[in-house]
Formats: sequence, structure tokens, C-alpha cells
Amino acid sequence: MQFRMLGPLQMYDDRRRAVTELTSPMQQRLLKALLAHPNTLVPTAALVRELWGGRPPDKTGNALQAHASRLRRAMERAEPGGPGAARLVARDAGYLLRVGPEELDSARFRLGARRARALAGSDPEEAGLLLRQALGRWRGDALAGPRGPAADALAVVLEQERLGALEAVFDLALLTGQHRRIVPELREAVLAHPARPRFREQLGRALAGPHRTPPADGGRTLRPVPPSPGDDAGSGRDGRDDRGSGADRDGSGELDRLRALVERIASDQHALRSAIAQLSELVGRTAA
Repeated sequence: MQFRMLGPLQMYDDRRRAVTELTSPMQQRLLKALLAHPNTLVPTAALVRELWGGRPPDKTGNALQAHASRLRRAMERAEPGGPGAARLVARDAGYLLRVGPEELDSARFRLGARRARALAGSDPEEAGLLLRQALGRWRGDALAGPRGPAADALAVVLEQERLGALEAVFDLALLTGQHRRIVPELREAVLAHPARPRFREQLGRALAGPHRTPPADGGRTLRPVPPSPGDDAGSGRDGRDDRGSGADRDGSGELDRLRALVERIASDQHALRSAIAQLSELVGRTAA
């Protein structure tokens, strides 16, 4: 079974390909609190805060036990013939949820990010595909719906990891010449996250295109590309500059072309370094 946290909470039975969603807000809060600390004993006092905040009911222990029993039954229905109720272990000090790393969509997402990081230097195109596959696991806001403080904190961490992976995807796309393809995605990212300057910088580079270096203003003004050999722009019908051919005679035209090439190479190197840095930060954060 999979516990899906990268969106509204779901339990997914791989064998039946069936999705189970908890309708009880209290059971959602309980399962999210346990998923925030998988395979770890979560103290009763912490679970009470997750479910009721500062206003616990009378006979709190009995109320918590009742919600845990209902959650066990829900897991049995979601995973017939599987561990079911045995996943949720009651102890004197609290509760523990048994779950394998392969059963968490968040762990699968992080594994995809690690694999992409390993490939970024040698095969950036494949690394970008792996990251897009990892990001494809997201179905919306992490742990959306009713949740307590521990689940709130986990949702913030997961969202930062998602944004870091998205920035790395765009860096890898810029490195592999997919500038035009990612412009619509970058526009959406800039609108959705106006306080995140990296997306604006990437949008400027994408709008500039693979043969141009974007200005510091994020692409609001673009410097024209130095002409390539054989370009007719700005020349007469015979291919000679209407203003004279002094630039070609003194070699400055060729220097401009070389400068443009150097800038493009530098831009590609910057994109690769940025992608690897984003992936390294993401992998380091998940390993912590």
C-alpha cells in the first residue's frame, strides 16, 4: 500500500489499484501526525495536540483510542489481506505507524531527486526527465486538508523541496536548450511564487533564448544577438554592411561573435552549476 501525502491524503492499494480517502477530519489529523514521524513512537500528548490543539475533550485517552480504532478499521478496508490494523501499534506512551519507505510517495519523490542529482553532470537531459517524473507524483498541496502542527511543519518542508526540484528542472531545461518549452511553466511559477526570485531569473533567460544572455532586469529588455556569418540583417543585398565594412576588416565583428559564444558557454555552465546546487540542497535536506 502507498500512503500518498503529496496532495490530499490518500491510501492506495497497489494490488487492487484502489484509493481510500479518510472522510473523518480527526482520523486525517491522526494519520498525518503519524506519517510525519513514521516508524517512531509518537507520544500521546503530542497526538492530543495534533487532534485537538489546546482544547482537548474530557477523557482524552479514551477519545484518542476511539479515533485510533477507527483508523485501524479504515486501513484494513484500504488494504484487505495486508498488514492493515497491525500497522498501527498502541503502546503505553503513544502510537507508532509501521510503514516502509517505498510506501511513502514523499520518499519516492526524494529518491527521484537523488537519482537526478547523480546524473545531472553527465546526462542533464535524462536528469531533467527523472525530476519531472518525481514532480509528477504531486497532486496538489502536500497533506492538504485538516492537520495539526507536525503535519503543518512537514507540509512546509515538502513544498520547499518541490520548489527546489522545480527550479532544478528549469535549470536543466535551460542547459539543454529547451528555453521556449519552459516559458509557459515559468510564467506560472513566477505568478504563483512572486517572492521567489529564481523563477524570475530563469524566465528572463528562457525568454532570451539559447543564443542570448539575459540582462539583469529579468528579461524586460533583451540585447540583440550578434549577427552570424551570412546574416542579411542590417546589410545590403550584396551582404555588405550599408555603413561600411570597417568592423569586418578590423576583426571586431568576429570578436562580437566570439564574445556571444563565450557568454553562451558561461550561461550553460551557470545552469548546470545551479541545477546541481539545487539538487544537492534538496538531497541534503531530505537526508537530514
